[in-house]
Amino acid sequence: MKTILETFAEYFSNSTFEQLPPEVVEKTKLLIVDYLGVSIAGLKMDFPRMTIDYLQSLEGVAQSTLMGATRKVPAIHAALGNGVAGHALDMDDGFRYGGVHAGVAVIPAALAVAESLKLDGKKLILSIVCGYEIVNRISKAMNPSHLGRGFHTTGTIGVLGAAAACGVLFGLNKEQMASALGMAALQSAGLLEILNDGAMVKPLHPGKAAMGGVLSVELAKRGAKGPMTALEGEKGLFKAMADSVNTDGLFDGLGSDFYIMGQYIKFHAACRHIHPAIDGLLDIMRKEKISYQEIDALNVTTYPVAISFCGTSALPETAEAAKFSLASSCAMAAFYGDASEERYSVETVQNQEIKNLATRVTSAANTRWAEAYPRERGANIELRTTSGQQFFTEIPLSKGEPENPATDEDFIRKFKQNTSTQSEQLSNQILEMSLALDSHAVSELTILLGTLKEN
Repeated sequence: MKTILETFAEYFSNSTFEQLPPEVVEKTKLLIVDYLGVSIAGLKMDFPRMTIDYLQSLEGVAQSTLMGATRKVPAIHAALGNGVAGHALDMDDGFRYGGVHAGVAVIPAALAVAESLKLDGKKLILSIVCGYEIVNRISKAMNPSHLGRGFHTTGTIGVLGAAAACGVLFGLNKEQMASALGMAALQSAGLLEILNDGAMVKPLHPGKAAMGGVLSVELAKRGAKGPMTALEGEKGLFKAMADSVNTDGLFDGLGSDFYIMGQYIKFHAACRHIHPAIDGLLDIMRKEKISYQEIDALNVTTYPVAISFCGTSALPETAEAAKFSLASSCAMAAFYGDASEERYSVETVQNQEIKNLATRVTSAANTRWAEAYPRERGANIELRTTSGQQFFTEIPLSKGEPENPATDEDFIRKFKQNTSTQSEQLSNQILEMSLALDSHAVSELTILLGTLKEN
């Protein structure tokens, strides 16, 4: 009987671009656009700059493009650095049934390896689809228990997707692929204590996942053997990292029901669990023409995971921590009219008007949203004005979910906002190349990424 990793490995090693439906190809290209946009914007943040500075100081073969760097670096280093940059804004795509951000681990690893191997865009797209497949399916099986134990799924399971994608690019056979996935599982890491202290370095999780995927495949193709039962074994990842795992239907529709189609994209630069509250708050303010000065109190009722991640009443002291503060992010959105990436700054965190408003934001979980999670990740928003008026709205799913979808124009608008510090010509060239990637070599895209200026 095949193990879970062997089953995935057999599918990945036999997959071809021609098997992908057109809508899967198009969605993948849009997610590449989204990833590149948030990565380019993330280059201005402190931790990506620290990471790039370190990676550039190392010697190594010039294989792949590290965004924001002045020269090429080894593929494994590009995967690390570009994974860090992609998660710095907390605006990367995700999958609500798994509580995971597959793209920021899978895409940087795949992009780095595809460039180093001089492959075409079709092969890159296929590899990314495969990477999302294992990340989302395994994350869905393990959560919410895995998150509840304190693990950051993007780091722990993202490494499996990075390995799958790189294995496809290298053309591993099923035995090599299974070994690569087994070694990737051994490197699963990422602790959510980072939400309580040290939020700046949270992007290290997907960066290391991307890097671990490259390493696993490089070793597997040289003959290293990873454990086939790394997931379901007696001392495997499932038992070590979750109290309950549901593998029923794990392989249902594999090869026909592509999980990448379930990805959401984000329009606020905050933890996804805050988005329904921001959406509802801004909806009320716009419809009723309410200014932030008129808000006397705001109460948000949502699902327990959102409260666990973001419901602390303590006000954040850093921009990174503000991304995980429901009160601070809602106050910021009310003050500015949006919660875009430029809002999360030291100046905003120290703004006394925003801090005062944040103290009037309360949040709690209730049974309605607990029972709906993760089918719905929503919130009730109650706003009371200083004149005593009360307004209410309910947001079952934030903008960008498949059921409340982003349009192609939404993807493009977000990309252009995130690349606004670059020249309009370069931004348009990257966009156009990404959207036509199945007709180009990966190097045509990475040449453009190598000309990015520091934000």
